[in-house]
Amino acid sequence: MRAILLLLLAVAVQARTVLVVTADAPDFVLAAGGAIAAMAAAGDRVVLVRVTNDDKDSWNLSPEETASRVKGEVERAAKLLGIAQVHSLGYRAGELGGVSPTEIRDRILFYVRLLKPDAMLIPNPYAEYVEVLDRHYTGMAAEEARRIAALANHQPPFAEAGLSTHVVKELFYYAQPFDPRRREAESTATFAPQPKVVDIGSTFDRKLLAAQALQTINYSMAMRIRKRLDDTARRLPLLDVVNEDSVRKLVEINVRKLGEIAARESAYKLAEEFFYSGPDFQVPAKLR
Repeated sequence: MRAILLLLLAVAVQARTVLVVTADAPDFVLAAGGAIAAMAAAGDRVVLVRVTNDDKDSWNLSPEETASRVKGEVERAAKLLGIAQVHSLGYRAGELGGVSPTEIRDRILFYVRLLKPDAMLIPNPYAEYVEVLDRHYTGMAAEEARRIAALANHQPPFAEAGLSTHVVKELFYYAQPFDPRRREAESTATFAPQPKVVDIGSTFDRKLLAAQALQTINYSMAMRIRKRLDDTARRLPLLDVVNEDSVRKLVEINVRKLGEIAARESAYKLAEEFFYSGPDFQVPAKLR
């Protein structure tokens, strides 16, 4: 009995709170779903803050219907990854450029001080070739929220409400692996010094199921690809008929290929890539 109690105590001590911030439904799943599932499986409490409502990403649906459907699908995807809670901020997709950056930052800051996370996963705002600008705006806001969470003079009313300052020890920047500089340490204006490749072989199946749960967005992707093929007189046999089976297969191909790309030059078959900033990497190498 004593051994069991010591084991449970050790697990409790090691368990962390992890805050995941995402601009849109697919990004956190496709870029970081495997790592998130691994953290949850290890006993970490993972909470998701979703900034936009994905109201644009559908095929022949109104924005309102799209937002309603995707909200439920995101919650199912999050549950499959082991995420404990999902908080949606509700901004309209594709319109963050017209929202005050400090407004987005302070709404994320609220969750940093409320949840006191040990680690944060945020979109990499410095990644190149990312067409979804909401990810840039969200990443910038989340990065600043993490920094100012430790400064008492930012949002003093939070302290009056019992939300004290907090230092987030670890920060993971995520992006889908298209940036040619993605494995260069200290390649950007921010200090995210350590490229980190994470093995997702054991959690790939859960990541795939989570990606496939985003049915509205996946169907939209398949139909847009089909339209481009038709417009250019080309053919992809998989999409001769767009139905549930073909869309699920398309998503599987996409998720697997992303994992294979990230795993190149590593010992893994399937992986995800991050820039990592933690306690050991607070001073850039060029200054040491």
